[in-house]
Amino acid sequence: MNRELILKALIDWNFWYKDQFTGYLREDYVKEILNIINSWYIASVLGVKRAGKSTILNQVAKKMIESGVDPFDILIVNFEDGRLASVQNVEDLFRLYEIYLEIKRKKDSKPYIFLDEIQRINGWEGFARSLIDRKEAFVIVSGSTSDLISDNVRKKLAGRHVVIRVYPLSFKEYLNFKGLNLHNEVDIIARESEIKSYFNEYLTYGGFPGIVNSNVKEQLLSSLYEDIIVRDVITPCKIKEVDKLRLLSLYYISNVGNRVRLRNVSRQLQIPLRTVERFTQCLIRANLIYFVNPLSPNLSVMTRAEKKVYVMDQGLANVIGYRLNSNLGSPLENLVFVELVRRYGEENVFYYRGKRGEADFVIKEKDSVKEAYQVTYYLNEREYKGVEELLKWNIPVKFLTFDEEREINIKGKNVNVLKIWKWLLNNK
Repeated sequence: MNRELILKALIDWNFWYKDQFTGYLREDYVKEILNIINSWYIASVLGVKRAGKSTILNQVAKKMIESGVDPFDILIVNFEDGRLASVQNVEDLFRLYEIYLEIKRKKDSKPYIFLDEIQRINGWEGFARSLIDRKEAFVIVSGSTSDLISDNVRKKLAGRHVVIRVYPLSFKEYLNFKGLNLHNEVDIIARESEIKSYFNEYLTYGGFPGIVNSNVKEQLLSSLYEDIIVRDVITPCKIKEVDKLRLLSLYYISNVGNRVRLRNVSRQLQIPLRTVERFTQCLIRANLIYFVNPLSPNLSVMTRAEKKVYVMDQGLANVIGYRLNSNLGSPLENLVFVELVRRYGEENVFYYRGKRGEADFVIKEKDSVKEAYQVTYYLNEREYKGVEELLKWNIPVKFLTFDEEREINIKGKNVNVLKIWKWLLNNK
């Protein structure tokens, strides 16, 4: 391990001698991370590549410095830096930590250790747990793959970490990022045309922070997708049949909102079922695609049934996905899925398939259904059938449309029809 090269990399990533990029403040994430680490838990920050994790870590560090923490009491290590390639396992990580302690100014203070893209280091859990168990340092880790919360990691950390999931910008964050700050209903009414213009852009290109204010959005989304496929799917999964992986990924991204069954996908793409199963898990692991189960009291039914597929960001679905027409229904549905996951958690979002139709999303809260959502660009009576059974059970239903807002009556039940862009601006 080259000590001087390591130090040069650390100097470049830390606030020791210069300010680092902190960008648009994502305050909710910053507060959550600070609360966790000050309680002596490891904060595990997980999210798809380029969702803004590294910038959020810098924001946390900046907040600490503003509150009086010595910049040298904060160590930020970004393992995507090629100069840190010699740090490959837990022993190397302890050596890097020893190098940091040598240059740390206050020898009796407890440092804050930020380990970005930590999944690249074998056995990192032992390092993090050692520091936390001995209360020697506060630890924050981040990663773009689900290795960060694998069963093996959970077992080794034994309840000593809390997961914070980071998503691309919500629509409210997107507007703030654009400089449009809305404080109340009057602001929304006054700026409606401007909001709708930004919503169309958000629907088309998504909410990755590095894309929002770019003039080459499609090129950047294509580059980001390639980065995810190569660095977070092909490389860690050691995939040799790259063409089959790319075909499967494109298939999923082109079918957002549709029901899929892996056996059928195998037949359609002429890829062996075991290969489809393995590659699918790799795509899920990279936080690129998600599958939504139908809601059923029977776990085996949910496991065997067709799942609906979605992408982490509707911009990827629009730019990467293959479509023969410009139907905006699928991107709208994908957008709503991401927002529901952001609000309620992936484990609580399902779809409902009844005898007469299908409801796009139902939200489970503990052992009951909290509410249901039907997403459609234009409202039509065909959509009513999918929610009729839910209404019989007195489950609240909302229709989310592109730009309609009214109340309708279905089988004697009043149902709200909302504009998606306005619903996105309302809190949970």
